[in-house]
Amino acid sequence: MEYPRVSIEDLVGRQIMVHMHAQAFSDLNIQGFQAPRFRAVVLGMDNLGLWIEHPEYKIMPVYDENGEYIPPGDREEVVHRAAILLMWATIKTLVFFPDLEAVVPTEDVPVIGFKYVREREIEDARERAEQAAEGETDSKKRGKSKKKRKKG
Repeated sequence: MEYPRVSIEDLVGRQIMVHMHAQAFSDLNIQGFQAPRFRAVVLGMDNLGLWIEHPEYKIMPVYDENGEYIPPGDREEVVHRAAILLMWATIKTLVFFPDLEAVVPTEDVPVIGFKYVREREIEDARERAEQAAEGETDSKKRGKSKKKRKKG
């Protein structure tokens, strides 16, 4: 079996599994990171480290878009897509699956973000799998009914 040649640039735009050093993980304490091993989409890389996507990073603005101060009681949490830099020294291992277009969520490797984001992603993946299975069954049924019509 021949394996494809892989380089670090192949990871950009793809989902990978990241395993951080345990001490670095606990020191960083980044919101939405539940364990030192997680799945993330790579946005880029440079001499400092690996840029990954955080799909729902929460912030609490202190000033509005006009530069006006927002009193603490009036502040509302806002969710944004963010790019997070993981310094090379904090990363223990990167796992990339070159033959897979997307990594199906598994229970033991969390995705970055909050629990409801992960649950929604898992549910979406299950629904897509069910729809694909139903589509195959429907197309097989249509194929059989066409054959019956031709014979009759």
